[in-house]
Amino acid sequence: MGAALLGTDPRHLNQEYRRVLAPVAGISAKGQRQLGFRELLYFQVIESLGEQGMQLSPAQKQEVYAVIALRPGRYTSSWRRRPGHLERHGEVPMSFDFTTVGRDLRYRYRLVQRPDQVVESNPAICSGQPVFRGTRILAAVVVEQFRLGVPRATLELDFPQLSRQALDYAEIQARLPKPPGRPRTKLQLQRG
Repeated sequence: MGAALLGTDPRHLNQEYRRVLAPVAGISAKGQRQLGFRELLYFQVIESLGEQGMQLSPAQKQEVYAVIALRPGRYTSSWRRRPGHLERHGEVPMSFDFTTVGRDLRYRYRLVQRPDQVVESNPAICSGQPVFRGTRILAAVVVEQFRLGVPRATLELDFPQLSRQALDYAEIQARLPKPPGRPRTKLQLQRG
C-alpha cells in the first residue's frame, strides 16, 4: 500500500526499508513491514530532498528517519525536526519545509484508511458492488480505466459527477496490485 500512496516502485521501497528503516527501528530485515504515516512521510521527504539535488548516505537517511519517525531524544544527530520543518546543523546547514509534502501525503493516507468517505456498498445500488458515494458509478470501472492508462483529464470528462477525491482514490487503488483469487461475478441485469 505504501508504494501506491507514494506512486513509487514497490521494489525500491522494500530495498530502502531493509537498508535504512529496519536497522533504526530495531526490526529484522525479514520482519513485518508496517509502514505508517511517519514512515511514508520519511520516504516522501527523502524523495523531495533528492529532487532538490541533495543526496544522502544511508547513515544520514537513518538520522532523518529517526528524527521524523522516532521519539525525540531517542536518537541524536545533526538533524532536528520542528513543526513542518526539517533542519540540519553542521558544516552546511539547511532547512527543508515539508508542510506541503506532509499535507498531500496525509490527504492520500486518509483516503486509503477511510474509503467509506468516498465509496459505499448498498445492496439496493448496483447489487451491492462498491460505487462512488452519491453515484451509481462502479469504483472498479474507474480503477480499471486508470490501470489501462486512460489519462485523468479524460476520466474527468467522462465522469463529471465524480469529485477530485473520488478520482484520487481510484488512482491510488489502480496502483495497488490486483487481489489474488477469482474475480467477482459480473453484474447480471434482468428485466422484471
